[in-house]
Amino acid sequence: MKTYKATITPTVSGGNIEIKISANSATQAQELIKTLPYFKSFVRMPFVVNEANYASDKLEKLIAQAQDKAKL
Repeated sequence: MKTYKATITPTVSGGNIEIKISANSATQAQELIKTLPYFKSFVRMPFVVNEANYASDKLEKLIAQAQDKAKL
């Protein structure tokens, strides 16, 4: 799971707020945020905030693919 951050406009006044949520994808994060009772609209759509983990996962997958190709 990745951590996503979004900025929303709540149904109550007081300005925009930042939301952090764990989800498998940006679409899932968006749908989860929409279920919040105080959600009115997005100011900034969800984006990944723990990119270090995401980058290391991606690197591990690339290494595994390279090793699989080397076995052929």
